[in-house]
Amino acid sequence: MRPAALDRLHDFYQPPPPTWMPQTAGWYVVFGLLFLLAAWIAWRVFARWRRNRYRREALRELEHEDVFAIPVLLKQTALAAWPRQDVASLSGESWLRFLEIHGGRAKFAKDSGQGLLDLDYRGAPPAPEEEHAIRQAAADWIRRHRVRV
Repeated sequence: MRPAALDRLHDFYQPPPPTWMPQTAGWYVVFGLLFLLAAWIAWRVFARWRRNRYRREALRELEHEDVFAIPVLLKQTALAAWPRQDVASLSGESWLRFLEIHGGRAKFAKDSGQGLLDLDYRGAPPAPEEEHAIRQAAADWIRRHRVRV
């Protein structure tokens, strides 16, 4: 071949790469709705986190409190979630029934419930396994109780 003929050849035409920007207004609407949905979900998560602050504080206190202070801590937690007139006057079996009704899977009907009621009248601390059961039931109730409006 002659070198002059090769000099007249040119490269293939390459079109510009496609843009990633949406070409129609519908995509802007979809992106706007997705942004609003994400903002709404973030707001709901943040609001729930703020509403459950009393739970986090109660669980933190439960770790450091003496076993005799657990009934008071449970009552304070309940007062933070329900109106005062619904919770403040409860004691004894009615208090245990309230804890059972609103506690989800937390159970106070058997040994841990009776141990919780007896804490005020004991002179000596409970046995370690009984204390563990009371603390575990209290922690479960704090985590799982549901406030019905």
